[in-house]
Amino acid sequence: MVRFHDGRKATGFSLLEVLVAIVVLSVGLLALAALQGSLSRASADAKARARVAAMLTARIDELRSGGYGSLAPEGAAAPLTSVEGAAGDGCDNDGSADDWLDCAREQANLGSLSVQQTVNTWYGDATFATPAPAPANQNPRTAQFKRVGLVATWTDATGGVHSNQLVSDISSMSLTNFVVVPPDPTENPTGGPIVRTIDPATSGVLPIAMGPEDQQMMNGTGNPTPELIGQGKNQEIVGTRFSVLNYTPPQQFGDSSVVVTKRFDNEVIKCSCRYGAGGANLPEIYRTALWPAIWTGDAYAVHIPDGNIAAPGQTKASGPRSGVTQSELCQECCRDHHDSGTGVEFDPERVGEEIKYDAAANGALSPANTNGGTYVDSCRLVRIDGFWRTAADLYQRQFGLLETKPDDNGVPAKSREPTDAAVAQYTTFVKDYLALYDGSQAVPPGATPQAEFLSEFPTTPITLPVVSNTDYRFLHARGLYVDHLEEKAREKVSEAFADGDDDPCPSGDAEADCILQFLPFTTANLTEIAAWTAAPEGIINVNSANLLATDPDDPSGGRTTGIANGTAQNTAQTRSSNSGIAVYSPNVNLGGVDEADVDETHQQSQQFDVGGPPGPTFDVRALGGGGNPFVFFSLGIDNDVECFKPAGTDHRCGTSPGTILPQQGTVSIRRYNYEDTTSTQMSFTCQGNKAASGIVAVPTFHNFTLASATFNGVNGTIAASVNEGMLIESTSVLFAAVAEGGLAIATFTEEGSPQLATIDSCKASQGTFTQITWNTPWR
Repeated sequence: MVRFHDGRKATGFSLLEVLVAIVVLSVGLLALAALQGSLSRASADAKARARVAAMLTARIDELRSGGYGSLAPEGAAAPLTSVEGAAGDGCDNDGSADDWLDCAREQANLGSLSVQQTVNTWYGDATFATPAPAPANQNPRTAQFKRVGLVATWTDATGGVHSNQLVSDISSMSLTNFVVVPPDPTENPTGGPIVRTIDPATSGVLPIAMGPEDQQMMNGTGNPTPELIGQGKNQEIVGTRFSVLNYTPPQQFGDSSVVVTKRFDNEVIKCSCRYGAGGANLPEIYRTALWPAIWTGDAYAVHIPDGNIAAPGQTKASGPRSGVTQSELCQECCRDHHDSGTGVEFDPERVGEEIKYDAAANGALSPANTNGGTYVDSCRLVRIDGFWRTAADLYQRQFGLLETKPDDNGVPAKSREPTDAAVAQYTTFVKDYLALYDGSQAVPPGATPQAEFLSEFPTTPITLPVVSNTDYRFLHARGLYVDHLEEKAREKVSEAFADGDDDPCPSGDAEADCILQFLPFTTANLTEIAAWTAAPEGIINVNSANLLATDPDDPSGGRTTGIANGTAQNTAQTRSSNSGIAVYSPNVNLGGVDEADVDETHQQSQQFDVGGPPGPTFDVRALGGGGNPFVFFSLGIDNDVECFKPAGTDHRCGTSPGTILPQQGTVSIRRYNYEDTTSTQMSFTCQGNKAASGIVAVPTFHNFTLASATFNGVNGTIAASVNEGMLIESTSVLFAAVAEGGLAIATFTEEGSPQLATIDSCKASQGTFTQITWNTPWR
């Protein structure tokens, strides 16, 4: 048989090929399905990890805000666990202590979530190598911090176990750096890093040269500035801060920068304390009372007696009084500031035993009850290795006035700056006085510095040719402070006077220059801190409404004008110890270390001779409203001129010479609304969910309106009030005829009930307020 083949190949897929394709496709689809599941699980795991990490971070922040002393227990605590479906383990946001854990579990869609907390205290000097327990023979200066570890463990939907850990080191101390560092010079000196700042010799700062001539250094004290607490219009002044710098003279590097070799930060505060409020009532790190920080000849250090015996304050268990707005450093002040009469003391020059005093509302002092009683105190603190430590008390050795510069026309005291001659005389005086320290005793022998200073600085009377509300004259007050020298400092000073190989004062250098670098001295601008008073009253007007927060280039303290012909004295006065520099209201008794401290004052007077014919005057009497509102007038060539108020009299408005009355004029009255406090029982939940209650002094606002205004019995036209701020509201009155010797009477009435502040935030301990921040919308 013959077979024929057409030459074409068969078409289609064989069964084997189809089976292979199906297998390959199935494997690919299964891989994609597995990948999709893996991606879903990875996404869920990432979400869970992110939520757990956020929970741990928030928990650390919560523990940190609760306070150093609240970080307990020591070591590993029992784990906290939240389980899906378990009773009470739900995110109900009911304020329960475990909501943070329950909510994290639910939001991460976990079956269970547990967290274990571990707290260890680490101690060390140069290095931190020892966790808890505390090292043997620990002394109060041993540095420490707490290391907090949180380990979270959870199970996923498949039952897999996962964990995450967060560790943080916590201390209740804060560090602050105020040095402004300019750009480095093009050529740096060798010898290691340097700390530089702009020349600190600004307005109000008088540098004193010290040290050997070939190693000249400057000592300059910055202008005291206020320590403010609160925010915005709720800020209050609770103390003053100033820094003492040792630095190289400027221009060393061809610019205005200087090299800072030493910096001593000081803060002086006023505190209200209570016996028994310390001890276990304070956070753990604050419970151990310290001895005074004293000058060693080179720096400040906390005194540690032989045997490391407890400081006197340890048995007093004093702490800050609750419900009082004051510096947080009052914890250290109230705790430490106690003397036993033996060894190194905070007030080594005190006469008699230490007695604490409480201050009544009128400023009167009475001995405090040592069994739970309250008292007022004032402390100086210095920064040592970044920590604020209670230091030995300030001692003002001299206080006086420096002649201020005239203007370009030679009119005296028209500038706020001391004259070059006064600065030179004052510098010489400081060096001569400090040279009296020879290391043989804690204070210099010989005549009192105040007598020496007054003999060198005769104060020439300042003449005001005519009575004027706008002819301002300025004064400058200065105080010299030198610490009581303890043994280490005296030894250092003695070495400076000794001759030998280790003599720190090379031959030929003046001892007055060389000795200064070993003495703890401060020469401070007290213009805004001193109390300024006029005597007799009615001839000059003296500004004592000091504004410590203002620019030191424009101080208001001691500013003087003439208001009547005659001669009067402007007297500046300060208290001699801590309480004299703690705040800017020295006329009010804010409490010294003891009763005698209030009476120890230094003062100096400047004579003013006021002459020449003034313009005609009239008076303004304000009834109701604030106790001492401001009064201004506008008429003729006088526009918005302030009327002065001698004590116990009406506001006296003096016009310019040549003014003819009667004529139409406007009187503006300002700051008649005022704030005081009302003692009120309050309850509130403070930081850390801590409840507190008690009677507190609540800021209270009184709002007034000008109800009527007359001049010699004739009504004036009252304009709408201008509210630039509720406490500085003003109202103007237009009078048709302002007559010489006439009397304007402005009567205010209160609008509605006084407005009480509300609590914005607070801190509490054992159910009582320790600090309150108020909502005061009128500020």
